[in-house]
Amino acid sequence: MQLLVAIDDTDDLDSELGTGKVSRRLATRLADEIDGIELYGSVRQQLLVDPRVPYTTHNSAACLVFDCSAEPSVKGAAALTGDYLESVQAPNADPGLCVAFRADVTDAVRRFGESAQNDVLEKADAYALAEEVGLFLDEYGGTGDGVIGALAAVGLTWGGDTGRFIAFEGIREFEGTVAVDAIRDVGITPVADDGTEVRNGTVETHDWIRPQLRGGDPVLPMERTDRGTWIPRNVIG
Repeated sequence: MQLLVAIDDTDDLDSELGTGKVSRRLATRLADEIDGIELYGSVRQQLLVDPRVPYTTHNSAACLVFDCSAEPSVKGAAALTGDYLESVQAPNADPGLCVAFRADVTDAVRRFGESAQNDVLEKADAYALAEEVGLFLDEYGGTGDGVIGALAAVGLTWGGDTGRFIAFEGIREFEGTVAVDAIRDVGITPVADDGTEVRNGTVETHDWIRPQLRGGDPVLPMERTDRGTWIPRNVIG
């Protein structure tokens, strides 16, 4: 069983904490306060960048994925998250929150997420879909437009084929040059440009490994250097 907790629009241009950092700190708090859950990862989902869409810098949302050994209360997780958002959100933020068990998300929510990557959507549409499917969706200040990104992030993360991990076991601890096996050992699949798995060699991490979410799992696309080592593609573009 997995629990998805997605947030969006928690910051403004003067914020010290962007949505990504807020999500990682939130993950720690929820794991500490809710019995039987453990963070699997936090996935950044890129949404539409367009002058018609108000956003701070990149218009990205974050979705926390928790493995659950017991069934937590969605309302309880939402209440804890809502309290946290209200304590850390920027003055001009428009935060939104979506909380759902993976099993309750539907393909319609994934399609909503894909639309949010390409089209300008309305808050009312997000609420209507969440009510239809039965997912928790709420806003915590400002215009509340963050509910669009929060619902989209849940749908896209559920779909499993878009986004990149900003939190996953060990990714912020890899430094310098490491063995491919070390990356594989934490559950990340390194792949070459043609999609084939890389099973040996060394990786020049540049202290910056950010796997992609592909096929429901963390995958690290890499490129071979002229020195015969590998370098993560997120480092070079």
